[in-house]
Amino acid sequence: MLTSATRDFQHLTIGRDQQVFWIGLDVKNSNRNLLTPEVLAELQQAYQLAQALRVRAVVLYSNRPEVFSAGLDLSLLQNNPDPQKLLAFLKAGQAFCEQLSSTSMLSLAMVEGECLGAGLSLALACHYCVASTHWQSRFSFPEVQQGIHPVWGGSSRSLQRMGVRPALDFITQATLLSAEAALQKKLIDAIVPPEHIKTLALRYIAGQPAKTTTPLSSMFLETLSARVLINNQQQRKLAKTQDIEHYPAASRFMNLWQLTGSALTSLQPMELIAFQELLETSSTQNLLRLAELKDQLKALVPAKAATYSSVHIIGAGHVGREIAAWCSLSGLRVSIQEVNLENLGYALERIRSIFNTYFQKDGAKLKAATERISADPEGQGIFYADLIIDATTDKLANKQELLARLEENSRPDALLAITSSTLPLERLAAVLLKPERLIGLHFLYPIIQHELMEIIHLEANTAPKVLEQAYAFVKQINKLPLAVQSTPGLVVNRILLTYIMQGIRLCQQNVPPVTIDKAGREFGMPLGPLEWADLLGLDYCWQLGDTLAKTSPLSVPDLLVDMVKADKLGRKNGTGFYRYRHGRMLKPERSQWEGSLSALQDKLINQMSEEAALCLEQGLIENPDLLDAAVVFGAGFPAFRGGPLQYARSSRK
Repeated sequence: MLTSATRDFQHLTIGRDQQVFWIGLDVKNSNRNLLTPEVLAELQQAYQLAQALRVRAVVLYSNRPEVFSAGLDLSLLQNNPDPQKLLAFLKAGQAFCEQLSSTSMLSLAMVEGECLGAGLSLALACHYCVASTHWQSRFSFPEVQQGIHPVWGGSSRSLQRMGVRPALDFITQATLLSAEAALQKKLIDAIVPPEHIKTLALRYIAGQPAKTTTPLSSMFLETLSARVLINNQQQRKLAKTQDIEHYPAASRFMNLWQLTGSALTSLQPMELIAFQELLETSSTQNLLRLAELKDQLKALVPAKAATYSSVHIIGAGHVGREIAAWCSLSGLRVSIQEVNLENLGYALERIRSIFNTYFQKDGAKLKAATERISADPEGQGIFYADLIIDATTDKLANKQELLARLEENSRPDALLAITSSTLPLERLAAVLLKPERLIGLHFLYPIIQHELMEIIHLEANTAPKVLEQAYAFVKQINKLPLAVQSTPGLVVNRILLTYIMQGIRLCQQNVPPVTIDKAGREFGMPLGPLEWADLLGLDYCWQLGDTLAKTSPLSVPDLLVDMVKADKLGRKNGTGFYRYRHGRMLKPERSQWEGSLSALQDKLINQMSEEAALCLEQGLIENPDLLDAAVVFGAGFPAFRGGPLQYARSSRK
């Protein structure tokens, strides 16, 4: 090993084992090993030290098994950074990656955990990139979601390793690949179980096997005529899934590739220019801020959080079956309890259809996910589960009786959770001998689409350990955790409901539903307010609105009450503001409206901003930035606008 006379490093752990020099990322005050000028300077110094020692190889790895590197520290790119300092940092990163790639000293990236953005560019610059099969080993270029694109040569090296079409999809769609998928797509060179990763690295250093080469077919796709054709195809594909006007980075990258091709020497300088231009736009600044907030939410999970093996879900309705499907997709064993066997059978059918959608071409994964789900009408899973989730209908007395029974029959260390957003947690906890065991887990609907989960806790009762357990579970199922005080409607649904109710009021004033929803969607919301109402269920909207009306200025429009009384409940029974067949909306009737679409947008969105400000004032969430993140990741508020509070601030300028 290196002697104590070796220079101390703040962000790295270094060591020498015979002819191998080990550089371990251990970034101070960053549990995700974010890259900064200081970290890059130390990497350069460590590499120079390895050269001076004339070792055979350098291995880059992480001292944190859950993350190799999550990329650049995004705070460096926000709030008008010094352009000269930023340019110097970006160029220094490009130069270091080129040094890793081109010098005679062998370089190898040994990846365990997340390897994202500039961290992936760093890994791909090495002569070899090997990874462990740990479930947290994942690869992605998330930059396009942040309003930028890779700038340290990772895009060019991905194109050369994977081939043109797979790499373009990987970069422009910000695809997240497991270690197995990354190997299959030739992004990395080899994978092994975590306990064998060091042995694999040393074997590669000793044997230097042939590297992954560019597929022969890709060579024919690098001509200018082929690049023009492929770019046109990719742009049409992008336009179907992305708002290119407000999320331009992927489209911009495609145009750069058409202009220069995949060669590093041609593509990289142009990436640098485009990167700086994108950075100056308000949409990119908002996207960068939200990406950093996402990291803050992830950082709420304790570094050594426990993991779960089994979940028991009571209730096989819409919410229960989606929770069950998502937990199984995340690798957990799931038992579903439901006394109505017909409902239970239907739930298992629907879960199977979700799995079919996810694993269309992977029979092994489909089989594994299906085997992790079991029907449990008698509730035997209660005695063994790590976590028990009550997803039954919101009836206070029934839930109190159920929770008392669960406390008696479950393991003492099992976490008890409810999914309700309308019943007060304190009244449910009151029936327990140990109320500190109970937590609220609010899965935002549709569960598969929304990243955020609200964790409802009681400041006086909820044990800190229980809150940590809840954070750990949310992380394990790949959601973002946000702790909120117990309050009617919670936070996200409360703000979303103001959008829905305002849309219903506008409909009550004879504005056509299609026009109202068009205004919402053109603002950037995933659905118009009336589409949202139909999706959630008009009866649920009335129930939640009635609950909120008791403690807030919100009122329930008469139109909503009348529709529910007329059994127009939305998508669930085929008729609401629109008509549905087999869960699909039928084409609505054409309508004309002469008013201002932007005025409608103001009426819809200003309500959300005002309600968000009220939630902040009431202390439901103390951090305004996290409140913005909650509404973006939980309700689909357009990320490029920054969230309801940020949008209100920018509108006043």
